[in-house]
Amino acid sequence: AALLPAALLTAALVVQAAATVAYGHRGKLGGLDDYPSWGPAHTARARALAAADGWPAYRTDAGRPALTGNDPMLLGGEGGAYYSSHTPDVFTRTMAALGAGWTSRGRNVQSIDNPVTDALFAVGARLKPDGTVARSALPPLPLVTTRPPGASPGYGNSPFANQELLLGAEVYDPPAAPGVCAAGTEAFLWAPAYDATARLADGPAVRLNGRSPRNRAALQPLGTSHGERSALVLDRPAPPAWELGCLDRARLAAAVERLRATAATSVEVHDSGVSATLPAGSTGTAVLATPAVRGWRCNGRPAGSHLGLVAVPLDGRTTTVTCTFRPPGLYPGAVAAGLAAAVLALRPLLRRRSADRAQPRT
Repeated sequence: AALLPAALLTAALVVQAAATVAYGHRGKLGGLDDYPSWGPAHTARARALAAADGWPAYRTDAGRPALTGNDPMLLGGEGGAYYSSHTPDVFTRTMAALGAGWTSRGRNVQSIDNPVTDALFAVGARLKPDGTVARSALPPLPLVTTRPPGASPGYGNSPFANQELLLGAEVYDPPAAPGVCAAGTEAFLWAPAYDATARLADGPAVRLNGRSPRNRAALQPLGTSHGERSALVLDRPAPPAWELGCLDRARLAAAVERLRATAATSVEVHDSGVSATLPAGSTGTAVLATPAVRGWRCNGRPAGSHLGLVAVPLDGRTTTVTCTFRPPGLYPGAVAAGLAAAVLALRPLLRRRSADRAQPRT
């Protein structure tokens, strides 16, 4: 008499649990990005990046749109795209301040297709969506540059102003009219919460994927402006925050050459860090083109930070900068692991001794 009610109760519990799990997984899978299995496109991109390799003289970037969340690791190259459930906060905040987008609520930071950030991060070659490699129009800067003495204010809300702050020069013009860049400048759109296409009136459309908070749309190149006939066209109502930047390539070239004049004269990259030789009498701050995550030490001291990048103060006498990275807690963790391994190794011996002591003596 009790068997039938027990069976019905068990079935009800199992069915309810199965339905709950199925519903949860359906929602989870629907929110995940879909990446293709390895195929000819991956092979072609990997070969193109390998052919363009110039590390450490310059970085190659796997470009956008990405095939996966970690194209630099999968295909090669040294670009800014990165995915991890433990993405460092300083990395995400710094790249977002400069115009980067993300998916997975900030864990998957995307590369920035922009000549200013390419100059700042020593990107000399970038993979384009059609699989070809575009070389930088400017000779790449070394991985270590310097900035003049004086404190820098923190980043603001505009990625264009933030790029200029890190570059040390003004290279963007404000729009000549609402949504219109001056003829000859290059238009870039920043609209992090915009989820639609945008274009210049006489140019191709680009897709922005800004479904906040899960996704943040990256700063997008729109092409060269031809004045009034290149007015910005948004295919959906404008989001609350957006900005159009108009890049002057000539001013960017001049700014890069000024940085090159005081940059490192040679750079060597080793397994755990970077060594650079600076011009004699260098003052201000040496800046390594990598985010200032915990674990960097430069010239024997914990590294400083210049607008989110690894920084070393210069006193006019320092001509060599050596920065090494060690994951925080590596040595204490190794010691703890060694002690645990020793305990495990000694455990059989201790058991035998205990057993010997427990045996009755005759």
